[in-house]
Amino acid sequence: MSKTAGEAYRNARAISKFFEGTGEIANSLVDAFVEGYRLNKYFKQTLMRFEERGLIKRGKTHCRVTRKGKVFLSRYWKRSYQRSAKDDTRWDGKWRLISFDVPISDDKKRKILRDSLRELNFYQLHKSVWIAPYKMTKEFWKFVVLNELHKYCKIMLIEVLEGDEELKKHFGLS
Repeated sequence: MSKTAGEAYRNARAISKFFEGTGEIANSLVDAFVEGYRLNKYFKQTLMRFEERGLIKRGKTHCRVTRKGKVFLSRYWKRSYQRSAKDDTRWDGKWRLISFDVPISDDKKRKILRDSLRELNFYQLHKSVWIAPYKMTKEFWKFVVLNELHKYCKIMLIEVLEGDEELKKHFGLS
């Protein structure tokens, strides 16, 4: 087992970054990656646990992330859908509102969605209603679909929002 929860998190994040955007990776590349990791004993344990949980499937020559693994590892890919400084952040005068109703049985997915909206600097209007002035990236939409959150979300594009002065101030638009 990893020495600390922090070490386990770092290992999971490193594994997720290694597999991000790939279908399959040759076992020799996976082995070289593990050997190059500074605490590879604990890293190997994390990789083995991922295999035991069905997140990663290792064949004779290749290693691949399963669908279940993509959902799990995608929580470490969040930063990839954030806006970069070079993105066009001029406001087009329209608000993007996301309303969601995730069942209690999918509590982890609800937390993932809320955390993601916070990271994207959405403003929480109500418990499950969030709003932002800027377009969301394609990567964010892929993240929503990959985590099967699209089933619970309603996304609206709003041109007129009565009493939006507080929102404009929050986002520095006034």
